[in-house]
Amino acid sequence: MFLLSVAHVTDHELSTCIELGLPPKDLQSPLYSVGSMRYFDAYYLPTDLKDVEIKEIEDFNLIFDETLDITFCELKTIPPILQPAWDFGAFKIEGGSKAVLNLNDAGVPDASLVHGFCGRIRHDLRDIRLISRPTLHLDLKFQGTFGRFHLFSSPKVITDVDDYRGCSGAPILDETGKLVGLVQSVVSNTTSVYAFSIDECRRLIDIAIATNML
Repeated sequence: MFLLSVAHVTDHELSTCIELGLPPKDLQSPLYSVGSMRYFDAYYLPTDLKDVEIKEIEDFNLIFDETLDITFCELKTIPPILQPAWDFGAFKIEGGSKAVLNLNDAGVPDASLVHGFCGRIRHDLRDIRLISRPTLHLDLKFQGTFGRFHLFSSPKVITDVDDYRGCSGAPILDETGKLVGLVQSVVSNTTSVYAFSIDECRRLIDIAIATNML
């Protein structure tokens, strides 16, 4: 089992934890620490290096590509995680065990289907309590794939990015429940929602397994 997210969420020199959804104990929310997260750095190699034996990466003038925004870790064991009930009016998410998505059933977006995701936004630390608000974004239309990213359009222009801030790393599902991407970013005053490709996630995890990175 793997935990997937986007790197800009976990890259803060803090411990990455999963909220278990259990009642607070001693005024603290029960959390599960997942340990260290793995990620990849991507570099552009100058074309004149193709016939050169590379000995030390620091010997060459390499250009860093910051678009490789994926982080992951393998979960050997994990306690039960509960999903709270969320009522969005026209759509309800029932409380119960948190769903685990199968990467073997994941794939690419389909322009003939609608897509969506949910998450938590408007995070606010009040005394010792972290307050947030659940949000649901449906009716996303797939526009195309650009490198490692899928582009979706929201039904309305995004005038306030705080309506999305906190959703980075949320799984984007199509209307059949298939996982197609992880929310990466939105562009203010447009309808653009970018997601990291699940196919790319799967490829990187396969590399990590093959190279004993995990």
